[in-house]
Amino acid sequence: MNESQSVKWPERRPRKPQLIWLLIILMGTSSCSVFRGAPDARHWTPDEYRPYERQLGMSLTGYENPELIRTVADWIGTPYRYGGNTQRGADCSGFVHAVYRDVYGKRLPRTTREMDRESSRVRRRRLQEGDLVFFRTKGLFGVNHVGIYLGNGYFAHSSTSRGVIVSHLEENYYDRRFRRGGRFR
Repeated sequence: MNESQSVKWPERRPRKPQLIWLLIILMGTSSCSVFRGAPDARHWTPDEYRPYERQLGMSLTGYENPELIRTVADWIGTPYRYGGNTQRGADCSGFVHAVYRDVYGKRLPRTTREMDRESSRVRRRRLQEGDLVFFRTKGLFGVNHVGIYLGNGYFAHSSTSRGVIVSHLEENYYDRRFRRGGRFR
């Protein structure tokens, strides 16, 4: 073969059916549910979620994780107890630790600082139901308070003065002290 002759390789085009199947497989294995850990992704009826709206002090759409909402509602009013993680008394990380165990079947670290260190960072505008929210309520560095994000700016936590409550990220106190979100997969 001389220089003027070149080998013509047949042009290879991907087959469309193969591409479609590849896309379907990739989408199926990489998708994350907005309702992480939700045992029931159906729409709740208003009769089912309205009692929780009153108890939690927040509006619900009916698409929240029912298990998370019910569990948090069961904890409302639990008194604050440093080092506690039961409904007789819990600190912020004990509350988060127990709820995550019961709702998601995950064992999180026990302290706020460890949860902060071991979770993936999440920006405030990217928070999803079940993410952790970290605050610096005292001191100059780090975080020392944690809660569970419920959606629409609301989060559940154990307050030293009021026990387990639901608050909003835009409340002046929490807005100024918010540090970051965290996610455990």
